[in-house]
Formats: sequence, structure tokens, C-alpha cells
Amino acid sequence: MTVAEPQTRRSVLRVRPGQFVVTPSIHQITTRALRYLHSGFSIHLRGPAGTGKTTLAMHLANCLARPVMLIFGDDDFTSSDLIGSQSGYTHKKLMDNYIHSVLKVEDELKHNWVDSRLTMACREGFTLVYDEFNRSRPEVNNVLLSALEEKILTLPPSSNQPEYLQVHSQFRAIFTSNPEEYCGVHATQDALMDRLVTINMPEPDELTQTEIIAQKTGIRREDALFIVNLVKTFRLRTAAEKTSGLRSCLMIAKVCAEHDIVATPDHADFRDICADVLLSRTNLSIEKSTTLLWEVLNDNLTESLPFAEETDSPDVSALSPDPLKEHEQKIYHYLEQTHKASFHEIYKTLNIKQDQAEKAIHSLLQKNLLKQQDQFYILFE
Repeated sequence: MTVAEPQTRRSVLRVRPGQFVVTPSIHQITTRALRYLHSGFSIHLRGPAGTGKTTLAMHLANCLARPVMLIFGDDDFTSSDLIGSQSGYTHKKLMDNYIHSVLKVEDELKHNWVDSRLTMACREGFTLVYDEFNRSRPEVNNVLLSALEEKILTLPPSSNQPEYLQVHSQFRAIFTSNPEEYCGVHATQDALMDRLVTINMPEPDELTQTEIIAQKTGIRREDALFIVNLVKTFRLRTAAEKTSGLRSCLMIAKVCAEHDIVATPDHADFRDICADVLLSRTNLSIEKSTTLLWEVLNDNLTESLPFAEETDSPDVSALSPDPLKEHEQKIYHYLEQTHKASFHEIYKTLNIKQDQAEKAIHSLLQKNLLKQQDQFYILFE
């Protein structure tokens, strides 16, 4: 007979490595974040919606190799939702029942303390991912202050447990937040921010967006790059820069890939997809935003990339009259010898500046001379 675990136990996640796209810029942020986490600090990933904060947070949690507690910020949160309750029910859930039923439940379970997610993470040394934590009211998040600084979590008075909990040495917290001007977001108290290392998450660069789209949807890199630039241009012309354009790019690319629609500006179905995905993401009138989108598409008619079959084994000599540049040659020949290498290994070993190495790798990817496999770059066989 299998004994069912308590409800809170089932909320523990074991993150498994997924298709996480690592580009030079992502590798740099990941390295910085893990440095702080391994030193015992909690981190805060801050940036516009759609910049990959939650995905990166879960990847970092996976790198720590500990079970994960995932919490989503909520304006209705109470301290009981974070710490736990005497009966195992939050006040909000109890009030959904009839009054006489509530009183009966409270009476029967008054000695049955149930840890909430924060308490269990602190007790067991799990990794806490608190997504969009500034959607919760600041006074609710005050319970985190002593847990992060003094490593003590204060608990409500109870007859069957101490009033404080010593935080496990392996407990780590990863917070994400959207800018304070977003709807439903609260200002964050200085005391909490002072206990976190904040890493700003900007709009992903062109290479990162292209790699994410190509790997997540299976679309050709040339088409992924075209969609990235198309969406970026449209957002600039419509001043729709409050959120990331990555989600829009992924939607467009996924539909094109799954329905064999060619990503070219003169393709009627592609133009319809762009309109359906992009026009609702501006504050302009539908007439004005439609006009701007058609202008962007028409401007790309003469610049769109030709649709050609990819070859699995490209010939370096076939690149003439566009030969490999100096840094591209260094990286290509280095990978011929090592077979695979991370971005950090490449620019350190070859003594190339990070931005120059990033541009060279981007160019080699576009020329189909190398490909990415997890965090490593390898040549096509």
C-alpha cells in the first residue's frame, strides 16, 4: 500500500535539465548568478516581461541540484501562505466554506501544523524560486527578511513547535520581478532589496533571441533572424518597448514551423500571422499599427533571405568570396582541434574580447559552420 504524501510535499519540484539555450550573453549572466548563489546569497532577476527571467531562474535552480519550491507572487497572499498555518488551511480558503464547517475544521485541526512552501524550503534546504514576488504586498514579504539575513525564520506561536526555525545551510532563494510601473506590481521595501543581489535582465540580444527561436521551434536560423529583426523594427516604430518581443517572435516562428509557412514578407499567410500576433501589442489604433506593420514588411521585401535547403556538412571553401574573418578562422580551427568548447573557453584560450568572440560565433552559426549543443559549440560533422 502506498501512503500518499501531504499536499505540500507534492509541491516540491525536481528540476530536470531541459532545452535551455546558452549564448555568450546568457552564459555570462548565468555565471554571475551562480557565483552569488554558491557564496550563500539570494539573487533577484529584474526586467521586463518576456525576457526569460523565470526560465533562467529554473535553470539556475537546476544547476544547484536541490529540490525546488516554486511560489508565484499574488496580491491576495497572507503571511500564512508563505510560512504555514495551524490548520493547514489559509484564511481565504476557509472562508470559501460555510461558517459552521469552518469552525469544525479549525477545532479538529488546531494542533496540526502544516508547513507552507517557504517554511519547508528553509527547513529542508531547498531552492526557493519566488516568481514575480513584487506582486505580493510588501508586508507579506517581510517574513523573508530574517530568513535571508539572520538565517532564522520566525513562526507563529504554536503548542507543538518552536517559534523560530534555523534556516538550512543549503537554502537559496531566487526572486524575479517586473518593473514597478507594471499593473498589479507593488514597490519593494528597501530592507528586502538590501538582502538580495539584483541582476538586471535586459531585452535578449539578437543572437540569443535567434538561438532560442531556432532551437525551440525548429525553424531555420535565417528565418529566425529575419523574424527577430522584423519584430524589433515594428516595436521600435510603434514604441511598444515595455515588454520583450521574444514571445511574439516565438509565436510567429512556432506557427510557421508547424504549418510549413515560409517566413518571407511577401507570403500572405506569414503577413496574417504577423498581424494577428503583433497588432494587439501596441497602444496605437488598429489602423495606424496596421499601416506601420505593412510598411515594415514591405521594406523587407528586397532584403528578405532566400529560401534554400540547409546542408549538414558545409564546405568552408564554398564561402568565397565571403571568406572567414580573422576571429572566425581562429575559432573554427580551434574547434577543429578540440571538437567542442564553451564560450568562456573560446574567448579565454584564444585571447579574444568577449564582444568580438560573440560576433564571430554568431557569424559562424549563421554560415552553418558550427552549431550549439547545450553550453558547448561544435562543428558540423
